[in-house]
Amino acid sequence: MWLSRAAIVGFAAAMAWYTWGHWGDFQVDNGRELYVPAEILKGKLLFRDLWYMYGPLAPYLKALLFWIFGVKLNVLYGFGLSLAVGTALLMYETTRFFRLGPVGNLVPSLFFLSEAFYPTIRNFIFPYSYAAALAAFLGAACLYFVMRHATRGRTADLAWAALITSLVVLTKQEFGVSCLALLGFEIAATYWNRRSYHEFVRNVAVCSAGMLPAVAGYGWFVWKLSARLIFFENWISTPGTYFMHTFAKITIPAQGLRFVPAELLLAGEYTALGVALWALMARLSVAAIKKLELNSRSAIVVTTFAIFFPLWVAAVAFATLFPWGIVSPGSPWSDFVIPVTEPIVPHGLIFVLVLFTAHALWKLVKEPRNQMALLEACLGIYAGLVGFRVMMKLRPALFDCTVFFNGAAFMVFALVLYKIVGWACRNLDARRSALAAGSMFAAEGISLFLLLSPKPAMLPVKLTTDVGSFYTKADVAVLYPRIISFMKSHTQNGKDILVLPEPPSLYVYAGMEAPSRMYALVPGYVAPDQEQQYIDQISASHVRYVMIANRIVTEYHVKGFANGGYNTGIYNWIMANYRYVGQFGALPGAKYPPYTMWAYERNDLPADGPKNEGW
Repeated sequence: MWLSRAAIVGFAAAMAWYTWGHWGDFQVDNGRELYVPAEILKGKLLFRDLWYMYGPLAPYLKALLFWIFGVKLNVLYGFGLSLAVGTALLMYETTRFFRLGPVGNLVPSLFFLSEAFYPTIRNFIFPYSYAAALAAFLGAACLYFVMRHATRGRTADLAWAALITSLVVLTKQEFGVSCLALLGFEIAATYWNRRSYHEFVRNVAVCSAGMLPAVAGYGWFVWKLSARLIFFENWISTPGTYFMHTFAKITIPAQGLRFVPAELLLAGEYTALGVALWALMARLSVAAIKKLELNSRSAIVVTTFAIFFPLWVAAVAFATLFPWGIVSPGSPWSDFVIPVTEPIVPHGLIFVLVLFTAHALWKLVKEPRNQMALLEACLGIYAGLVGFRVMMKLRPALFDCTVFFNGAAFMVFALVLYKIVGWACRNLDARRSALAAGSMFAAEGISLFLLLSPKPAMLPVKLTTDVGSFYTKADVAVLYPRIISFMKSHTQNGKDILVLPEPPSLYVYAGMEAPSRMYALVPGYVAPDQEQQYIDQISASHVRYVMIANRIVTEYHVKGFANGGYNTGIYNWIMANYRYVGQFGALPGAKYPPYTMWAYERNDLPADGPKNEGW
């Protein structure tokens, strides 16, 4: 057991060393994760002075870490790595409730760690949102303590689960709803099992007490500010907001919450095929063990690995042909490779979740005292609720991996594989059955690593700033220092340069702050009736320079801000009041899209800005 935990920590350390600094994106949401806690340290109040779309726990926790250790990227890296290791260990402890064997218990954690170090914005170390990483960690902790309470009945475990749920509610919305539902279900199921009204009242009281931190936290912000400011002007995903009326119809389906019959049918077919192939390989392994009368550990392992070897070939082929994890129609070998990788991680994990949870609930209704059915139902409900918003993308892909949402879903899949292994090994003696099961899960773990292992070479060039280093594209590594130098040399009060649309990390690198509470402009963030308020804030800050990057926003199906594709009122005001004075990039030979940033100077200022192209 301790050896397994050490293996998890060691694997995470090896992945961190291999990918160090190759995370995130220099100009998307990652900049917010650096900028917001740094500004909190300066005395700014979240939601009022700093726009923020999640709960307050993550930014204030990061601000505390910055206060202790300094505003450094390595502080964020260490925070994210701690969350990754903690989540992997919690997944291991939770899987142990289902007794999958020494190797089987490790496979979900290996799956999680294999996708947690991606060189994109959706990783665990420097993610698009530390609120997502923290909520995933706390959600895993809540699930673990709920299962402890379900098996032991100790009030202390329920109290811990309730307190952690309170922290999740303070972190990220969908995880908070999932943990609340999990707590409610476990309390109701316990009452259904024991029919003890006294225990039910006590459990409800314990959970109510545990939720006090969330009530107090949001109560203070509502009292200090207003419910509308927090839940509508900051939380853009609240039903009824401008974003939900406009761009949500694009982003929500793109993130996986869609019900397209053809896609559902294809995903279901692929999943059925994947499960059938896994069952076939498991059955062939057992047949070979019996036919050859194998008894030694090495012989059983080698035979099993030989049968699963084609799965490894498929994983390597997929990772080679589709390095971003995105499969375009008509891609070479896609019709062959995709179905063959289904036994590793199926596209239709949502179908596995639904059937697994329904079966567990059916068993629980038939046998209210069936403890394993209760544990399976708890896992299925939590996994389903957390993964619902990305239901058609629970299978990870490098570009839009769902590492925050699919860990529990894969645990369900691991349980399904365990049942398949048990079926395949039913005619073997206990010793050979355990060896065969361990070998099959080891083969699955190897397949996961081959399929999902990160590729740090996608961010090839190191860039060093005053707050730390990270890896990025070659042209960015050349231009970013020039942009930072320009900002440092051309500011007069530390907040008179506006950078658009969303690289707020530049403010930190240059030792400045944004001239508006809205430090980024992304489609849907600022409603048309709020544009004048934004312009007034810019005017009040006496912005001297506006710097606009060629950030493409194809995911919103509009042109970039630099092309007047959205927030046209703000864009037109800038064009009317500022004159073009030069640009950074695009560098010759830069990969598409080449990084470019245009600089505009206020019309009433002397034309003293550099005017040569490609500063």
